[in-house]
Amino acid sequence: MSDRITKALAQFAARVSYDTLTERTISEVKRRVIDTIGCLISGYDEDASAAARKLADRYINDKGATIIGSGRKAPADIAAFANGTAIRYLDYNDTYLSIEPLHPSDVIAPLIALAEERGISTKRLIAAIAAAYEIGVIFCDEASLKSNGWDHVNYITVATVVGGANLLGLSVDETEQALALAIVPHAAMRQTRNGEISMWKGAAAANAARNAVFALQLAECGMKGPYEPFEGTMGVNYLMLNQKLNPESVVAKLADNDSPDRITITYVKNWAVEYMTQSAIEAALALREQIKDLSDVEQIHIETFQLAYDVLAKDKQKWEPKTRETADHSLPYIVMAALEDNKIDLETFSAARLADSRTLERLKTIITVVVTDEMNAGYPDGNPNRITISLRDGSKLKKLVKHPAGHSGNPMSNEQIEKKFLRLTDGYLTEEQQKQGLQHIWSLENQSDYSALFKHFQINS
Repeated sequence: MSDRITKALAQFAARVSYDTLTERTISEVKRRVIDTIGCLISGYDEDASAAARKLADRYINDKGATIIGSGRKAPADIAAFANGTAIRYLDYNDTYLSIEPLHPSDVIAPLIALAEERGISTKRLIAAIAAAYEIGVIFCDEASLKSNGWDHVNYITVATVVGGANLLGLSVDETEQALALAIVPHAAMRQTRNGEISMWKGAAAANAARNAVFALQLAECGMKGPYEPFEGTMGVNYLMLNQKLNPESVVAKLADNDSPDRITITYVKNWAVEYMTQSAIEAALALREQIKDLSDVEQIHIETFQLAYDVLAKDKQKWEPKTRETADHSLPYIVMAALEDNKIDLETFSAARLADSRTLERLKTIITVVVTDEMNAGYPDGNPNRITISLRDGSKLKKLVKHPAGHSGNPMSNEQIEKKFLRLTDGYLTEEQQKQGLQHIWSLENQSDYSALFKHFQINS
């Protein structure tokens, strides 16, 4: 039933172990777990997160995995969905940008849930996370899903199966079956992120990961999947990738690869918005310091790259956003709000803020967004945005940012990672919980009791 890609993925999953990882990779996994749990806590009270937990409460099982924040437990696939939705909802978890964009930390919730439910060591969990990140990055570098109308979360499905197979110790054949059972029945459409955006945007990756967990368990039980899921004439490469995926290239990147390290080239977010706006926010805030009064501004011009324009400015809804999900994917709105408020935070996307008539009028009259060859040339090595502000006195202010804080070209320090975590969990966790939680994750490889670990993140509301 296999094709070259499923075989290479399955063999890779079987090779990776904690002992094959570099110290840098191990450290980066722990940094991402800290960042991801911080995002989960911060997104805990949001509408989609509450809906996902309401569903999970129907499946409470003391032998399952922890629904982080509540302390209750459910089967691994259900816990993965609840936790994954909270992680992703505020658009604050990490990112990778290439031919296809991805939030690679969407693999963390399902792998943690499987590890806890099965009592698998944290060292194996660390290896599984590193393996899953490797797959997500490789596929994003190889071929675009979005250009053919499919959602990037399909790569989360593939990455989660590979990481989960590594974690569970599946055979090569079982892993191939799990891949087929996950990707053929569960193709996610890009309509999730097209036009006006709904709360499903925050749940789509969690659902992709849940499907992967279910497929892994099916394969363990002997279920066989469709033949040639990637290379068949009705498979992923033909229908979803327009034959742009080069099997030889994927196989070459996985051959003899037993020390995945591509997690180190992914990016951490400084603000809870779509990643391609991060550099624009930095530029806008730097320029705001030079402007005495916004009434002095005559025109705001943003130069960006094609992917950013397509995702963040092409649709008319991005110029008059009505939902939080649309606004945090709107380059013109985010730049305008940063200049008006001299900050970007969760209040930036409140219903009252989105309805501000002054902002909406400025979006219509003084802000423009264009794609330039210079910005295109700067991607994907960087995430370039240049803002030019024309003042009424005839002067111009310009700022270009290519590598925003948290980008692999400008990585956050451990101290910055901790500060973000403390900021995200403030008001949800006590100072002692924050302190103990951080200490335990920094020594994750030495932990053995997942329930004790997650008690540090239980929200007392």
